[in-house]
Amino acid sequence: MRRQAPRGGQNWIFDNFIKLTDDEDILHPGMMGVRLERGFKYADMERVFHAVKGRRSFPREWARHAARQESLADEAAAAGRTVTASQQYHRAALYWGRAQHLVPVDGHPQKIEAHARMQRCYGEMMSRLGGAVTKHVIPFAPGKNAYCIFHRAPGPGRKPTVLYTPGMDAAKEDFPNPFNNEFTRRGMNIVAMDGPGQAECNINRTWLEHGNYALAGRKVLDFIAEQPEVDAQRIGVFGTSMGTRYGVEIAADDSRVKAVVGQMPCVGPSDVIFEQAQPNFKRIHMYMTNIKEEQEFNAFVDKMDENFFAAAERMKAAYLLVGGDMDELCPPEDIAAFLNRLNCPKELWLYEDVFHPGGEVAADIYPAIADWMWDALHNGRPSGYDKRLNLKA
Repeated sequence: MRRQAPRGGQNWIFDNFIKLTDDEDILHPGMMGVRLERGFKYADMERVFHAVKGRRSFPREWARHAARQESLADEAAAAGRTVTASQQYHRAALYWGRAQHLVPVDGHPQKIEAHARMQRCYGEMMSRLGGAVTKHVIPFAPGKNAYCIFHRAPGPGRKPTVLYTPGMDAAKEDFPNPFNNEFTRRGMNIVAMDGPGQAECNINRTWLEHGNYALAGRKVLDFIAEQPEVDAQRIGVFGTSMGTRYGVEIAADDSRVKAVVGQMPCVGPSDVIFEQAQPNFKRIHMYMTNIKEEQEFNAFVDKMDENFFAAAERMKAAYLLVGGDMDELCPPEDIAAFLNRLNCPKELWLYEDVFHPGGEVAADIYPAIADWMWDALHNGRPSGYDKRLNLKA
């Protein structure tokens, strides 16, 4: 008998939910607000979701709109309209990123093409920004690389620098938005990475294994600390979604990290995200690990959780977690239990009626997170600090 995808029996539910809405929020409440902050345009998202009829439609429609945007960018570039071209290439890269993300199959031609065109568009954008944004390849193990994009704050001198760890098979090209960068405008560099299991690493078959994301992250920190624009005494980490785990694991064993922020928490036991949430999460994470058998993957996840909680207890850096009390992937009781494990200075911003992505408050929290990071890197937090805020969205 043919082997079905994990939780394949729920696909009909997934498809029927998609037919009930004209936007992404029915699957991931609040996600559209996040995408707007990252550079997606509302009209583009509206066109995609009006065209989507089921889960198989997503890669096709994102690719269709990415190709249209890429063509407009090429026309602007040929006409010498540099600013317009750079902005349109950025939009095209974001949309190609969605197209490739939604095909979690190793070696799939559609995924390979979409990823290559995302990189092509992002590269065209970078070439028009005067060296403010550059790409780097960082070896972290024999034959294995991490990949990062360095967004430089303007002006002379060494500056605080933040390492950004994306979420589940997200891409370094997703964030930060180079045209709306809350970190660089505050005088901080920010470096976004693809680590094992993410985007460019997956294309090159560098899969997620126990401990290898933290190893890759520390090698990226080695690179960051050597850069002439970086104040190596003021390094922070910012992680979103599954990146809230990766950030903690990197900081746990690297004293160079002075502050850590997590937003879109994935800090509780993984049964919620992989057994209760919509089925794509488990499929994508199995792809990230290149594990084909569900029983083997479940054992991997048990060990993954164990390692993460141990790392959390070792972390010493000042810590901020930003989430919502409606988070469908990490409920408030799991957030509280996680914070109680920590032995570092810690702070929580928990927003009422906000779901996992945090799009309901994204326009407010991204600037606030950047402000908190700046202050923590310059002023620290005292031993024993434990501040937990329940906030109205």
